[in-house]
Amino acid sequence: MFGGVPLLGSTARSIVVETRTGRRISNEIAPAPGLREREIYRQALKTHVGPVWHERKAATGGYNCAGHVWASRRTALYNSAEWRLILEDDGYAVLPGSESAVFGDLALYIRQDNNEIWHVAQFIGLRPLLTGGSNEAWLLSKLNDGSGEVMHFACFLSTYYKTLGYETRVEYWTDRPAN
Repeated sequence: MFGGVPLLGSTARSIVVETRTGRRISNEIAPAPGLREREIYRQALKTHVGPVWHERKAATGGYNCAGHVWASRRTALYNSAEWRLILEDDGYAVLPGSESAVFGDLALYIRQDNNEIWHVAQFIGLRPLLTGGSNEAWLLSKLNDGSGEVMHFACFLSTYYKTLGYETRVEYWTDRPAN
């Protein structure tokens, strides 16, 4: 019955994505989220919506966090090792902290145990934390390929990843030329 399926090859769609130096980046246009994925996202919104995060765009397929920042919301870039190639080839440099970041710079969540980039978000500004005191980075993220886009404090995802058993650090990167 399914004997012909291997002959069809992959039905995944992709587009051409290259670094500034012309190195190809693998990608796949993510399918639209199903009922289960949309319900998981809705539940997450109920839990966190308000001052901790704010929805910018409802659940959608097509792209993930890396596709949001490096492929103009057109596709998902799943290979986090290739994300490092983008940083290198596109001339990104690490910043000393969120205080040095400006709108459009990136926040990278990096796993402490293996140094893998776990998530990438766009820096959109600094905002005071709800508890008062210091300012915290305010980011725009697509949490996964089936979620919507949310604006959130940088510390929110670090805390969330900790509940999953992963320690992460946040690094801020820019492609702005050095002075």
